[in-house]
Amino acid sequence: MLDMQVQVYSLDTGHFYSNREAYIDLKIHKLRTERNDLIRRIQRIEKELKGYGITENDISSILLNKCNYSDWNNFKDICKLSKEHSDCKKWVVDKSKKIKKNKLILLDILKNKINENIKTNGKHHIRLLNENLIFNTNMVSVFESTLTRAIKAMPNELSEDFMIVQVYYFDVIKDLINFGFIYKGEKYIYFSSSAGQIRKKKCMFIKESSWESCKNIIMCGLSVEHINEKGGCNPNKYLAYLALSNSATDIWNEFDIDKAIVIDDFETQVYGTYDFIDETDYSIKRVSGYVPVPHTDGAGMILPNAFGNNQRNRMVRLPWMKGLLGVFNYKKFIEVNNCSPIVTDIYGKEHDVIAEDIQVIFTRSQFKMHKYYTSWNQYKNFFKEYGCTACYTNIEADRIQNSSINYQMLQTLTDITDEEIKNIVSDSNNTLLTLCDSIENIQKVFGVSPYNLNKTAFQKSVELYPALLNDMSIKTVLKDIKNSMVKRYKSGKLKIYGKYTFVLPDFYAACEYWFENMKHPRGLLDDGEVFCWLFPKTEKLDCLRSPHLYKEHAIRKNLAYKEYKDREQLREWFGTNAIYTSSHDLISKMLQLDVDGDQLLVVADKYFVDIAERNMKDIVPLYYNMRKAGSVKLSPQTLYDGLCAAFTGGNIGMYSNNISKIWNNDIFISGSDQEKQHALDCIKRLCCQNNFVIDYSKTLYKPEFPKNIRDEINNFTNENVPHFFIYAKDKERLQVKEKNQSFVNKLEDIIVNPRINCRKLGLKEIDYRLMMTNPNIEVKVNYLNNGQIDKQLTNPIVVKYLELSKICYYRIDYQTTNDIHGDSLRNSKLIQNVKFNKAIKETKSELSQFGCTDLDISDVLVKFLYQIKPNKYKLLLWNCYGDIIYKNLCENIKPNTKCVQCIDCGEWFYVTVKNTLSCRCKECNDLHKRLLKKERNRRYYLNKNN
Repeated sequence: MLDMQVQVYSLDTGHFYSNREAYIDLKIHKLRTERNDLIRRIQRIEKELKGYGITENDISSILLNKCNYSDWNNFKDICKLSKEHSDCKKWVVDKSKKIKKNKLILLDILKNKINENIKTNGKHHIRLLNENLIFNTNMVSVFESTLTRAIKAMPNELSEDFMIVQVYYFDVIKDLINFGFIYKGEKYIYFSSSAGQIRKKKCMFIKESSWESCKNIIMCGLSVEHINEKGGCNPNKYLAYLALSNSATDIWNEFDIDKAIVIDDFETQVYGTYDFIDETDYSIKRVSGYVPVPHTDGAGMILPNAFGNNQRNRMVRLPWMKGLLGVFNYKKFIEVNNCSPIVTDIYGKEHDVIAEDIQVIFTRSQFKMHKYYTSWNQYKNFFKEYGCTACYTNIEADRIQNSSINYQMLQTLTDITDEEIKNIVSDSNNTLLTLCDSIENIQKVFGVSPYNLNKTAFQKSVELYPALLNDMSIKTVLKDIKNSMVKRYKSGKLKIYGKYTFVLPDFYAACEYWFENMKHPRGLLDDGEVFCWLFPKTEKLDCLRSPHLYKEHAIRKNLAYKEYKDREQLREWFGTNAIYTSSHDLISKMLQLDVDGDQLLVVADKYFVDIAERNMKDIVPLYYNMRKAGSVKLSPQTLYDGLCAAFTGGNIGMYSNNISKIWNNDIFISGSDQEKQHALDCIKRLCCQNNFVIDYSKTLYKPEFPKNIRDEINNFTNENVPHFFIYAKDKERLQVKEKNQSFVNKLEDIIVNPRINCRKLGLKEIDYRLMMTNPNIEVKVNYLNNGQIDKQLTNPIVVKYLELSKICYYRIDYQTTNDIHGDSLRNSKLIQNVKFNKAIKETKSELSQFGCTDLDISDVLVKFLYQIKPNKYKLLLWNCYGDIIYKNLCENIKPNTKCVQCIDCGEWFYVTVKNTLSCRCKECNDLHKRLLKKERNRRYYLNKNN
């Protein structure tokens, strides 16, 4: 799924300049290039002077002849370099002044033009998209979405119906948002900016004629005029909700809008202890009391067999609706508890969910623009009248693999010993040390895993015929993969016994609230309890969410633990692989989560959980009063103002880095308890402000730190980022702080870096004939005296292939090492750059021009690349004809493995086809044998004593 892409243009505001504006901008660009060259020249000079023992502070003294040179060698060279250094600095200042002057001129021109346009209501000018500035490099791929389907964009083809524009000059984008632009005689108007695009200062424009044809599908009967009549809307919320139509989705064909309703959210007051941060003065107070918790914030329910299919938790998108649908049998709840099936929707109408056969219950928090409709029936009628569709974007995986942890989650474990760090790292180190110990380990590197259900042709072929790994190009790649793994591990992305899975509320308690009218429902989970069927052998779990800024290790009791007597009864209600949380728990405040599709990293490693639990002593959730976003009348001006606020006030990366600086400060290594508490309070305040900044684009409210608190925080943050950012963020050594003994910094020395050696594996030689339809096909190849191929006397398919492979040398997506790293396998397909699918299509078209079938072309290339002249250009072959090669392998080789699920721990693993009775993974099987032996001994001694 989600394998269809559409190509669109990605431009910037410079593409819309007039000739004069473009001339000035080019001048600025040239001056910047010259200035950068001078800066690099200065750095080279300083490096040379440093070699002579001269610091930058000495240079002015040398030029003023105020230094004693008697002990210096090469004095003339030093003076020459010092003079050059001084001149370059003066030229840098001069260039900077010219840049500033020209920039002011450009800004003045742009400001005057937009002002004139506003005065004349767009009659002064309309900007043109300069066709001469558009190249293939301006194309990007976007996944298929409701929008691309509505405008009938063709998959893997270029669509000019909408474009993405990067913002550099605000006056230009203001002009474009207010009055649009012209391209090829068509007018384009501003469409929207998603939350992600807002963070990157990007805007999306759509062809006006295309918008007119699809606007009712996208807006489900609403219009800006109608929204304004109802009191308007927050501009950035409106843009975000409108941009839902551009989410990467697949159509949910089975969905029936008549079998869905929308009801109020399940929200209660939850008692707990928390640190309250007052944003007016940033004081912190430990409080015990009640906190309002919207337990279903972004989540609704779907029946297990809704619409005739076996359902799984899924994220959904409808016009103005988004969120997660969690599987729960509310009809069974009604039957078991003998309660009324009547529930009231958000418009006050009662529904009998049994009589009406309601399959899906949405919640108010999922229906973003509900107040602009008079009833649920009105929305449904618009939905059907305009041909709107329900879509889904992420379904719970059948098999959820182990994942990796990250540096944010590790750096908060400040109370940890070297021995404990080595234990946590041991699994990652063992992976590196055993990388080439077996064929299975190498296969994992290339994504051959029971958890990868969308294997590429190459991966399936390697699984079936491991000898394919006995290829020099693959062995070279293996070294690159190993180096990448070392870097990942040193950055804190360590292997861990934990999985990412959806988080859901206690829907049993929600049904008590909705169907039994309980204001304080009991539910099935108590405070401090969760239910996660993924870990039946683990009693305590560490629940983590990214971003992880404060100490946010939520240690919870797992009621799916095999020793818990009622776990089977709970499983009847909590039937998916999600982690279910209690309605009596402040875990949502601790992890700052909602349930609209958030996933938690649930760690079940007992050793790690014990360390985390120790580090959470006296740590409680943070709580602060967030502001609500106000509504205004929507217009180009209010949309622009909202975007400007978001562009200029929403930098959240700065907070994450500053918090890392504090966590990795020496205070947490050797400071007093008082100093540690002070540092912790600074982190709490930064977390608080970070959340206000996230919401700033909607609320336009961002409280500032009082001066004394700002100064205290600056004492920590006015330094370079931690040393491990060399690996985590590709920083240079000059950009990072000197390495200290913080947890993540220690990984640099603990992570091993073994040499790659595959010789002991005993891989068979590749029999290229197994990959061919016709092994006897003739492939003519002639060489010149210089060793190059004679193009005149060589098979033209081979000649053309070599030309094409050098132009588009695609690599297998070595992100498939995610399988061994433990990340998501969504990227286990091939790397698809902007024109990947198009390039493959064009390659096959070029090769077919010689009158041969795909089967013949595949055979010719296999024989040439694997037998006649083995070389590194095989990956384009696999991208184009991998399915044919795999089919041939299947016909020539019988599979000798299959994957099964362990009956004890639930993990998937490979067994040989002959070993059909194997039902436990190696670890569980070893434990099972030990327990059997222990039981036999117990019975033996019991009988002996009797």
